[in-house]
This record gives sequence, structure tokens and C-alpha cells, in this order.
Amino acid sequence: MSLSDFRDPTDPRTREYLQTVVHSLPQEGASIIKIVKRATRGIRDTGGVLGLLPASFNPPTSAHEALVREAGTVVAFDEILLVLDQRAMDKDLIDAPLEDRLLMLLVLFGDDPRISLGIANQGLFLDKVEALHQVYPKDTQIYFMVGYDTIMRVLDPIYYKERDKALHALFSQARFLVANRGDRGERDLKELFGREENRPFLPQITSLRLSPALPQISSSEVRSRLAAGKSVQGFVPPKLEEFLLKRGFYSGHAP
Repeated sequence: MSLSDFRDPTDPRTREYLQTVVHSLPQEGASIIKIVKRATRGIRDTGGVLGLLPASFNPPTSAHEALVREAGTVVAFDEILLVLDQRAMDKDLIDAPLEDRLLMLLVLFGDDPRISLGIANQGLFLDKVEALHQVYPKDTQIYFMVGYDTIMRVLDPIYYKERDKALHALFSQARFLVANRGDRGERDLKELFGREENRPFLPQITSLRLSPALPQISSSEVRSRLAAGKSVQGFVPPKLEEFLLKRGFYSGHAP
């Protein structure tokens, strides 16, 4: 059984399948990425260019969607992989169960032949690179798509026993496309990577510019608005808004 059998997000069997995948993913041990929906026109036996967006997607927002689309205008991806973090770098598991977040991603991107969906058991980016080597050809070029807040966490020494060693390993195997977030943009990014400890990684960084309103959107704000019964129009793509409202996610009466 695979998700190809149950692509309809409203079909209860789809959620059951995703729930089985989530529960089968070990929380400890080696880094693993499980693909739950594989792009029909993506990377296969030979290497290509892979865009990777890891997030908690609680829920996915219009900013996530815009980041994927904007990155695709800068880099000619052969495939884009959206990875739900089972255990994010600095976030507790709250609100929607992981299987429901995968359902939301399926609503948004399930029909795109270039997009795959997966779930990872480790939050660190270097761990994800190692896990990707088990899923994609070794010569696959990896581009992480992140916001400014995420690249700051990537650089933060609190996540590493040996920061410089880990970051040199990471940036030697992957590039980063970094979008503006809040009021932090390209100027801040240049300043961040102009610091002596970060300067070696600057060649692996490309700045992305999202339209002004989008960087202000956060998943936490969407959750708060839904819990208060407020409109989330513009905060999430229309087809996901309809799905969230119909299912009652984050409003206190989700199934």
C-alpha cells in the first residue's frame, strides 16, 4: 500500500496510511527521510537538482507556497521535496498531528508532478543531508529553501558539539536559498555571512525576495486566527483555507 492508492485528502484511508507512516518512523537512531508521495516527474536513477523545504508545516501557509514558487524561478529544480519535521530544531509538537499536516501538504501540492512529500525523524540539516543520500543518487545537487529565521538557527552553535566541523560538512554538500523573514532581508543576510565565523559559507548562500506581506505570515498566527474564529484569507492558499475550515483544524473541534 502506498499513497498512490489514496491521493484524495478527504478519503479517510489516506489519513490512515499517513498515520501508519508517521508511527513507523523511529524517533531515535540514524537519520531517516521517508517519502510519502513521490514526484511523478522527478529525480530517478541519475542525479539532478533537488530543492528541499523542511518545516513543521503547522499549518502550511501562503509564505511556504511562495517560497517554493520563488525558489523555482531562481533554480531549475528537477524535483522539490517538502519535508515535515517529526522533531524540529526548536519546536515542540503541538496542535495538529503529523498525519494531518501531511494531509495539508497533500491538499496544496499533491497534484504537482515535480513535488514530493516526506517526513524526517531528525531536525538538524546535516542529518537530513545524510538521510537524503539514502533516497536520492549521490550526485544529487541539494538546495535548501529556508527563511532568514531558519538560517540563523542553522548557524547557531547551541545545536552542535563541533559547530565549524558540522557546518563545513553541511555547506560542502548543500546550498541555501534564503528568503526575507519579517523585517530581515538581503542586507541582514550579507551582514550575517560577513561575520568571520560565517564568511566561509557565503558562496553557498543565495538571497530570495518574497513580496512584502508574505514574510510577515507565520503558522502560529494562522493557528491563533483559526482558534479565534477569524478569517485566514491571504494567510493560507484558498484551497487549504477551505480544507482547514471544513475539517475544523485549530478551531478546537477537529476530528
